[in-house]
Amino acid sequence: MVQHVDRATPSPPPKAELAGARCDTTAGTCTCREPGQESEEAPPAEGKKRLEIRLSAHGGEATLDSDLGRLTAFGAKDTCYYLDVDAGSKTHWRFEGQASDPDTGFAPRLAIWEYGAEGPFWYEVLSFDCVGVGGKCDSAGVDKWTGTLAQRKRGRMDPCGSMVVTGLEWETSGGLAHRDHGWYRDFFITFDMEAKKFMPKFAPHSTECVPK
Repeated sequence: MVQHVDRATPSPPPKAELAGARCDTTAGTCTCREPGQESEEAPPAEGKKRLEIRLSAHGGEATLDSDLGRLTAFGAKDTCYYLDVDAGSKTHWRFEGQASDPDTGFAPRLAIWEYGAEGPFWYEVLSFDCVGVGGKCDSAGVDKWTGTLAQRKRGRMDPCGSMVVTGLEWETSGGLAHRDHGWYRDFFITFDMEAKKFMPKFAPHSTECVPK
């Protein structure tokens, strides 16, 4: 069900502090990890955990705000960021996607992964991809995404990861009439993420991580 809400506009958070060799901290940009590039040349320090965040919005823009700062992306190509969080910490996150033209819709995307040095591995934390009629975000696209959330166990998409997502909620102010495909003009997601203190060591989705 589409929810209509009034939203106050808070002061924007500062730019996030980037981490690792994939990022140019001066330019504020990072090079996206490619298949086969699993290892972090400059791994996180002891007591820290590294996140990979991918943002895009085909036909619009996307913003991810958190206690760590603000991340942005424009267009269909993934923009990647790498951040370190304290083990044992809990952060609040807010994703916002906006269509450049409300009449033509857009397709926002967010993906968060956690680095595991033992493998090295990358564990899926949260993935959002709203693709409905004509490749645009609408109620069908949301239903497809929320269906994937049934895979979550104890707040984890991957039982071997150590990042736990709770309080996941979404909303939109809607879009065009159903006869015009019902494409959404915006989309918002809020959630909390806790970095458990243990360091993950098993391969993603290993049976050793599933509670007996």
